[in-house]
Amino acid sequence: MTAISHSATDQRLLQEPIAKLFWRYTIPTIASMLVTGVYVTIDGIFVGHYLGETGLAGMMLAYPVGAILYAVGAMIGMGSAALVSINLGQGNVAKARKLLGNAFSLCLLAGAFFALVGGIFSRDILIALGAEGEILENANEYLFWYFALCHFPIISMAFTTLLRNDGRPSMVTFVLILGGVLNTFLDWLFIVVFPFGLAGAAIATMLSQAVTGLLCLQHFFGARTQLKINLEQMKLKLDNCVNIARVGLPSFLMNLYLSIVLTLHNTAFLWVGGPLHVAAYGVVSYTEAFFYLIFEGIALGTQPIYSFNAGAGRFDRVKQARNIAFGMTLLTAAFGLVLIYSRPEWLVYLFAGDNPGLTPVAIEGMRWYFWGLPMEGLILVGASFFQAINCSKQASILTGAKLILIAAIIYCFAWAFGVIGVWVSLATCSTMLVIWMFIAMGQLKIKS
Repeated sequence: MTAISHSATDQRLLQEPIAKLFWRYTIPTIASMLVTGVYVTIDGIFVGHYLGETGLAGMMLAYPVGAILYAVGAMIGMGSAALVSINLGQGNVAKARKLLGNAFSLCLLAGAFFALVGGIFSRDILIALGAEGEILENANEYLFWYFALCHFPIISMAFTTLLRNDGRPSMVTFVLILGGVLNTFLDWLFIVVFPFGLAGAAIATMLSQAVTGLLCLQHFFGARTQLKINLEQMKLKLDNCVNIARVGLPSFLMNLYLSIVLTLHNTAFLWVGGPLHVAAYGVVSYTEAFFYLIFEGIALGTQPIYSFNAGAGRFDRVKQARNIAFGMTLLTAAFGLVLIYSRPEWLVYLFAGDNPGLTPVAIEGMRWYFWGLPMEGLILVGASFFQAINCSKQASILTGAKLILIAAIIYCFAWAFGVIGVWVSLATCSTMLVIWMFIAMGQLKIKS
């Protein structure tokens, strides 16, 4: 992107009707997030159909640990993207470029750290989570390759956000669709043709992430952007790193929250239920992921609109974008509830095939679990709003409180109500936090 075209993008963010900008940014972003979800969803379909309950349970135990890589990538990407947009809104291009270069350096350092630490301790972590026997061996195979190739998901998460932020949401969508198609092919190759088991599923996902991440990254080494990365920009500055981490912390917590919630549910189900409930929760979580990714697409798609207009002092436009985002979130959740409660058996068959032992357990879990879907969407979009306008304190409190609250609720409910208590704990937690979120928004002093 040339300097002239980038300036045109800035003017659109500042002057075009908010509703038009919302659709321009969120439609390709939602498509991007859904394609990103293909990475894990396709893995689940292949594993459920070809490796059975043991494979599905093994992946459900391993994936939450490996998902910390996505959390770190989201923190770097969202933190730097919000700050880059705010600085561009203020006309400070040099500062924006330095932030982008530091984001790339942070991705490289984070990848090196997790490749070393994860490779050494992955098996110990799984044992601590309660994995044993065949499930432990399968989960460890999956997790080993996640950490061995960990640079790719970190760069992919960070630079899909940054590329979208640089006015190229359609390119991000194309790149992620390409990655999703590649992931499907590689899953078939490494699970069906060559029986590599869960190791094959992990390798397929990481190679697909490599393609998407590197294709997005190359944009910032070319001539089509005024945010071009060079060695001088990559020299880390403590102030930039602290600010990227501060603003990106809510994204880290939101993504880490997914890992922690999956892990808490898995361990609670092993405590009061058994491996069959872990496999059933796998089906439920894959179903939830489809709608969660739409919510995340709404949140990420509106971030450039929030951040640029906040930087330019147009808070009336920021509020308007937030209200549209909340409305679309509630409509999406309503559609999801109708689908899930009317045809749960379709969703179970998609991920587990015709499994007479698993199907009734998964359907019962869906009925207890999904009444909290609207609250999940509102929390995600609301936290992203706080973060995008540099109110990272409120966003961090919202996401951090969720981590603490869900841990307390899930084990108290498991002790008091057994398996049903585990199923309803997340919806209960989310409902409480939505109430707090709207109180915090009412107290936020934003003037037109």
